[in-house]
Amino acid sequence: MRFARIAGIDIKVNLFFLLIAVVYGFFGLLPEIIIIFASVIIHELAHTIIGLLLGIKVVEIEMFPFGGQAKIESFHGLDPANEIYTAIAGPLCSLTIAALFYFLPLAPASEYLGLLIKLNVALGLFNLLPFLPLDGGRVLRAVLSQSIGFKKATKLTALVGEIAGVLMLAGGIYLTYYYFSGANLILIGILLFWSARQEGKLLMYSFMRFLVKKKSELSNKGFLPARQMVCSPETKIKKILVGTMPSHYTLVVVIDQNHGVLGILSEAELIEQLLERGPATKANECLSSSIR
Repeated sequence: MRFARIAGIDIKVNLFFLLIAVVYGFFGLLPEIIIIFASVIIHELAHTIIGLLLGIKVVEIEMFPFGGQAKIESFHGLDPANEIYTAIAGPLCSLTIAALFYFLPLAPASEYLGLLIKLNVALGLFNLLPFLPLDGGRVLRAVLSQSIGFKKATKLTALVGEIAGVLMLAGGIYLTYYYFSGANLILIGILLFWSARQEGKLLMYSFMRFLVKKKSELSNKGFLPARQMVCSPETKIKKILVGTMPSHYTLVVVIDQNHGVLGILSEAELIEQLLERGPATKANECLSSSIR
């Protein structure tokens, strides 16, 4: 459900989040849900601001009780360093808020202040766990993607996230059955499992969006303005993709030391190789893959 639009980015609230809000409101816990909502949206805005500073185009954020999921449009945003900086911004922001309110001499202290501190500590630390869709999982994916590519790294870290979701769900059922205190853990487990399942789709979302947009423009106009680039065989594709433009279709001519043409790579081929093999892949390796 779309909640707001900030700086051209759609902010959506997951239905489970709305369910929690309704339940909390029913039991007279409206201040608590306001604190949860504010903490989560600030956490996500920290991701977004750092992403924008790094040139990453975020088109949509869906909010969950433990954070959110972002859909990106710019493929150079998948650079491992960019993903690490963007991912770590959320937990650092949450922990900073908790520290500020804990150490600042605010009086009188209230139960809501205590909830704000505890919630932001939990939000920060929980999101540092090393599996998708959590921020720690994005850091781990960024590290793994340099050797095995984004697709495989996403599948691996998302699988761990699914397992963690199942374990939380089982733990919540156990606590609810014996101690009547595991409802929140059940909900988080379900959300975590479902969100981890969505990660692969989110990764391919940008690629499909790009292809559909380019094909639609080509079909409507009958042509597209092209932009040619020349690179050496050893150039990494992440450097090439930084120079691409939304309004043009990029064709990359790969030349050898004698300025002979080794081959031509399309923008779509480069993006596919980025997702499949990682940003450190070189132009000549993309040519070898296209030949096969």
